Amino acid sequence: MNSKTSDTDCHMDEDSNILICIKDLAVAYQTNVAIFDINLDVYRQDFLGICGPNGSGKSTLLKAIVGAIKPFQGNLRLFNKDVTKSEIREIQSKISYLPQIEQIDRNFPALVKDVVGMGLYAQKGFFRRLSEEDNQRIMEALETVGMANLSERPIGHLSGGQQQKVKIARALVNNPEILLIDEPFSALDFKIAKELGELLAKIHQETKITIVLVSHSIAIIRDYCNRAVCMNRRIIWEGKPQSDDFDKAIHRVFHF
Repeated sequence: MNSKTSDTDCHMDEDSNILICIKDLAVAYQTNVAIFDINLDVYRQDFLGICGPNGSGKSTLLKAIVGAIKPFQGNLRLFNKDVTKSEIREIQSKISYLPQIEQIDRNFPALVKDVVGMGLYAQKGFFRRLSEEDNQRIMEALETVGMANLSERPIGHLSGGQQQKVKIARALVNNPEILLIDEPFSALDFKIAKELGELLAKIHQETKITIVLVSHSIAIIRDYCNRAVCMNRRIIWEGKPQSDDFDKAIHRVFHF
């Protein structure tokens, strides 16, 4: 597909509370349009939940935000930088992205603290030795998610829920301003998923970090997010997940 610029661009002031501005965004895989007509603002200190059926483009949207996929149409700005061009590198340290990943194999040899330390490589470089200050940041991130006591444990020996907590610690170790999380509750039972949702809510409340959460868990989005988006290749509904309209939107988007 040919690239074209949207007629409606994001307009953000330097002091704006809008951290992510998306206008008329469309992404395709070869000739198959994955998402289109995406218009969304994400504000400072938002806890935004994104839901929709499989194949609705939720993960594609997150990948476009972090610059992993280039849109063929529209305008996307983070911190007033145009990430549809090359400026994503200038702000990568302000964003952490936790993709959907299956449980780590039990034989994977890395220790918990080493996995969290990988989150510093974007700043330090892969062949730079971590300092005492870096190690302190690693332990602080593990304390934030309640995993400091398992810092010397092989990551593969942890349960699925514990592994997700370690991955969240890895995403937090750089002290980002935006945290993007893709389906962190998949393959977890409801009790563990709820515990993880409570942890994210606690982190959001204490650090004021902006969180964008993609999840199939309607209950967690309703309980912990302050805003929600329902989508099926485009945004069908946006609003407060505690409202009656959210339930109507869920029914609509899953029967689209």
